[in-house]
Amino acid sequence: MYELWDSITRNMVDTYRTATEAEEYLGRMVREQGSPVLRRFFLSYEGDREEDDALVGEGEAMLVAIKRLATEERAAISPPSANHRQVG
Repeated sequence: MYELWDSITRNMVDTYRTATEAEEYLGRMVREQGSPVLRRFFLSYEGDREEDDALVGEGEAMLVAIKRLATEERAAISPPSANHRQVG
């Protein structure tokens, strides 16, 4: 689970089940308010095990990191490309 935190108030803002959900929310935030809004936030990942917990990123670096993670996530769950012919 991804958690968006406000670094000024130290309050959790929202949670996201997937990197794709987090990317969509952060992208919408930037489109509506501009990239400077990201300065006060950081995104963390809370895994099933404590050793999986990690800081994803802070500020604009957070957006770069979550875009990479969401791209990897989508690639892992997408079906094989329609451009590949099946043999058989």
